[in-house]
Amino acid sequence: MAKSTGKEKVKAMRYLFLLNPVAGVGARRDFLQMIAVACREKKVVYKILFTRAPGDAKKIIQKRSDKYDVFVAVGGDGTMNEVASVLAGTTAIMGLIPAGSGNALGRELGISMKPQKAVEQLLNGHVMQIDTGMINGRRFMNVCGLGFDNHIARVFSKATNRGPIPYFKAVLKEFFGYVSETYVVESNGETVNYTSFVLTVANTSQYGNNAFIAPKASVTDGDLDFIALKPFGFFGALELGRRLFNKTIDRSRYSTYFKTQKIRIDGKNLNFHVDGEPVKNSEPLEISIDPLSLNMIVP
Repeated sequence: MAKSTGKEKVKAMRYLFLLNPVAGVGARRDFLQMIAVACREKKVVYKILFTRAPGDAKKIIQKRSDKYDVFVAVGGDGTMNEVASVLAGTTAIMGLIPAGSGNALGRELGISMKPQKAVEQLLNGHVMQIDTGMINGRRFMNVCGLGFDNHIARVFSKATNRGPIPYFKAVLKEFFGYVSETYVVESNGETVNYTSFVLTVANTSQYGNNAFIAPKASVTDGDLDFIALKPFGFFGALELGRRLFNKTIDRSRYSTYFKTQKIRIDGKNLNFHVDGEPVKNSEPLEISIDPLSLNMIVP
């Protein structure tokens, strides 16, 4: 499939649905029936399979790569990332039914948060190429980051309750005890030290839940968006919280924001997260954009 930012109408294809059973709709019988009814009405070939552990989606796709045209991630950002990481750079097509805590990519692409509507969009949508990012050999679709982002990703990964409310509770609980760190950032011909509470490199404009950490980002512009937030107090947190949701965080006195295609980050603590999944790491971070590398079905 030729790479283009244009959209192609989805023709009759073979769909493989990959469901995370712990996601919001994962094991609901009515949701499975809804998929079946919608696919039969559209007269398309389909199959529904469950993932049971990290890495399952990759194994399933690789085993059935020649039997299906569209591989649909049904779940949160972890499931989305795993499916997208396998498909990026190939001619295969990815579909998405958002069913997680943040659903940043789905929101970015205009995919409905209502499962039935999302399935309708999937079966009647268009194919569009989007950018993906790379960090030390791992692929990300939304954001990767260090600092408080990474800290919260680690805390939240151990939580038994998922969703936006438990996430924000974790943020409030951890906020006052977190100590900012210093990073050495090389990009666009400059090397700068940043003492940052948050340091994020974004492909999409938001973390999820309409919290816009990189309001100028686009998944088709061939760029990554860098944002560093220097340490701030209680009143600074109030300002940044407001700006995070009204798409003006890049204008804050606490932020440094720029676009780039390649970036290197070094420092003492180089653990990071990829689309909310924490990764242990001690090597300098090499981050780059892979333009128009993933075929996605969009409304």
